[in-house]
Amino acid sequence: MEKMRREQAVPLMRRDIKYIEGVQMEEAVEITRHCFFRDEEMGIIDKRVCNPEEFRDAYMEFIKYWNFERCLGEMHKYTGRETFYYYGKCVVCNTPQPFLVDYQAAEEENGNKKINWQERLVCANCRCNSRQRFMLGKIFEEYSPGKKILLYERATNVYDKLVREIEDVTGFEYGGIDCNLTETEGIHCEDICRLSYEDESYDLLVANDVFEHTPNYVEAFSEAYRVLKKGGKLLFTVPFNGNSVCTQHRAEMGENGLISIEKEWYHNRAVPSLAPLLVCQIFGWDILDALKESGFSDACGKIYYGLTNAYMGYLPIYFEASK
Repeated sequence: MEKMRREQAVPLMRRDIKYIEGVQMEEAVEITRHCFFRDEEMGIIDKRVCNPEEFRDAYMEFIKYWNFERCLGEMHKYTGRETFYYYGKCVVCNTPQPFLVDYQAAEEENGNKKINWQERLVCANCRCNSRQRFMLGKIFEEYSPGKKILLYERATNVYDKLVREIEDVTGFEYGGIDCNLTETEGIHCEDICRLSYEDESYDLLVANDVFEHTPNYVEAFSEAYRVLKKGGKLLFTVPFNGNSVCTQHRAEMGENGLISIEKEWYHNRAVPSLAPLLVCQIFGWDILDALKESGFSDACGKIYYGLTNAYMGYLPIYFEASK
């Protein structure tokens, strides 16, 4: 009996033993993933949400995935390594690939780095991150021969990969609210509030983190509606607070241009000659009203996730508006 009591007093996890030794981080990730989830729970989730209540419901459904992400983050920190690979299927390459995970674009919490899953998970072959791969997958789903696509980016991986697969793709860079350039470094530029394209000339518009860079985003939505063909779609991402009904404005137009009313936040550009763009607002759910006021017949947010395809992060969301 005394011997049994002594054995029970021994801690289950001894801190003087490194349990990860002898097991590669990549192997540990696979073991953990299959301990957390059944195969059917690892497929792509694409969930429509239109208000804070639906967003909170989705939050509760996704908690198990964030527990998994936190577990991977702790394992990564424990190894002392800067990088590891997560294995899954790349929709761009259409093959199984290793996805690089590191601390680039990481946020810090209580002195600890938190992996930015949406901006990392970079495919070793096509070099697209999680967010880019998902959006390319959506474009491939929406495309059929004969459709014309307008991409609100030109000097990016997304554009480069898309033009290899689809014939009729037009891309441009947004120079900013004070930019009058129509071309820089051989790259075509457009003002998203005054597009040069003809009415109803495109079947699909895609904008990744662009509309937050103008306080006149309603005008930008109206222009998108104008150049879309009837039955066409606008797909886009923006900085978004799913718990807020109202958009939080961070900058407004003054006599001499944009004036920040919150701490300045800039997004860097893929084209060196274009200055970083100021983030003018973090959108709330009133973005759907703004889209409908611009003419769109239907608009919604969609939360996506998928362990098999390495789409991860805290409630990653994109928006879809139909004409």
